[in-house]
Amino acid sequence: MVQQGNQSKTKLIAKIAAVALVYLVVGKLGLRLAVLYPSASAVWPGTGLAMGVFLIFGYELWPGIFIGAFLTNLLTAGSVLTSVAIASGNTLEGLVGAFLIFRYANGREAFRRAEDIFKFALLAAVASTTISATIGTASLYLAGFTRGLPQSRIWLTWWLGDVVGALVVTPCVVLWSNRSTYQRSWKETADGWLAFASLMLVGEVLFGGVWLPPGIRHYPLSFLCIPLVVWGAFHLRPPEASTSVIGLSLIAVWGTVRGFGGFVETDKNLSLLLLQTFMSVVSMTSMVLCAVIWERKESANSLRIAKEELESKVAERTETLRELTARLLQIRDEEGRRIARELHDSTAQALAAVCMNLGAIKTHAERDEAAPTGLISETNQLVRGALNEIRTVSYLLHPPMLDELGLRSALRVYIDGFTQRSGIQVEQELPAELGRLPGDLETAIFRVVQECLTNVHRHSGSAKAAVRMSRQNGCITIEVEDEGKGMPAEMIRKIASSNSPGVGLRGMRERIQVSGGKLEVMSNGKGTKVRAEVPVQERHAAKEAHGD
Repeated sequence: MVQQGNQSKTKLIAKIAAVALVYLVVGKLGLRLAVLYPSASAVWPGTGLAMGVFLIFGYELWPGIFIGAFLTNLLTAGSVLTSVAIASGNTLEGLVGAFLIFRYANGREAFRRAEDIFKFALLAAVASTTISATIGTASLYLAGFTRGLPQSRIWLTWWLGDVVGALVVTPCVVLWSNRSTYQRSWKETADGWLAFASLMLVGEVLFGGVWLPPGIRHYPLSFLCIPLVVWGAFHLRPPEASTSVIGLSLIAVWGTVRGFGGFVETDKNLSLLLLQTFMSVVSMTSMVLCAVIWERKESANSLRIAKEELESKVAERTETLRELTARLLQIRDEEGRRIARELHDSTAQALAAVCMNLGAIKTHAERDEAAPTGLISETNQLVRGALNEIRTVSYLLHPPMLDELGLRSALRVYIDGFTQRSGIQVEQELPAELGRLPGDLETAIFRVVQECLTNVHRHSGSAKAAVRMSRQNGCITIEVEDEGKGMPAEMIRKIASSNSPGVGLRGMRERIQVSGGKLEVMSNGKGTKVRAEVPVQERHAAKEAHGD
């Protein structure tokens, strides 16, 4: 643990040192363009670097910003005291800006939405930068270094340099740290490189000083960059678009300092202020357009993915429906053959015997002889047996008591008959307060119980079973449990993933889902439990199955 702590401290110190070194380099480059006073420059990328570092790595690297700013000013002009004050202002500016971005503009994701970009510009770039400009200007004035100089111009130069530094540099630093989230095709990459190269070329033509004839080198043609910035927003990823803005800014600053471009004035500081105002507009235009375009692309991509998922689910459901339809047709044919066999082998034979007995009775009647009592009794038994067979087949197809007396009574009759036919003892817990339910829901629950008990008889090998039903909090709960051999774990997983291996389970699940409920199958090797939950609206509590 101690070794890991030492390694963490070493890494932190290394990061602080790297940040201080980078800040020192960009700070010295910025101060080389100072005009009014050596510590006040209209070009100050250090602000954007500080905010980017805090957004990416957190506030713990503030010593790196402070040390870098302190060394930058100490090696340029002023005293130790003023360098400490200016470094404190630069550090506090970055901390406050990062805090406001985290608090109100979605943190590191601030450049993904246009609304957050405007919040970043107002709170971080415009508001927080007043801290450094005010502390820096005041400290130099109080120390006597800038007395006699125009303080308002120094403050404006300082503040505008920090504003543009935040608007131009911070997005580039942060967006490149998230570059893996922006994907595109090879064609889009080629289009992006073309847009980037075109913007750099036009920037060099406008600010380079060698491509335009001498008579028009100072014409206000800088607005020609705007269409290419817009083009770049469409074809460049946000990190690349922000890089193109920095590239254009470097070309424009270099050209303006040398006296080329549409912002050249007799006052060099004024020229840089005008240029920085233009670059702030370019940066905001690029950031907002990129955010809107990529937001639209992400929405389109999300819609495409959702469409593919929906099509996949529809295809899956269609295939399942096709299989169910085929299986149901097969079951219908099998059930028709079974009913036909039962009617032929039992009911038809009984009715044939009745016909023979009636023929014999007729013969005795024609001879004026009394029909044997045994023959009449046998005929009566045959008729009763055929009647019972017909009633059983009719009840299995659709129990009439379900319509007449309700779900609870129909289930009790069916379960009693199931026990007599199969020899399986079934425990019943059917509360009297169950009441009547909508007709389609009563049918669905009855069929689920019927299918479960049929599976218990066919597959479980259990001598006992239980059917439990309850109604609580607007929900009907049905449980059918046996003490048989259970189900394999692989089959349980398939059932849980809605990939039921049998049409019976699929049919049960479909019935329950149509009613807005859910069905679970549980097995631990010592039996199987099927549990279904179906919501019931209270307004249906007293509704008759086929009434109202």
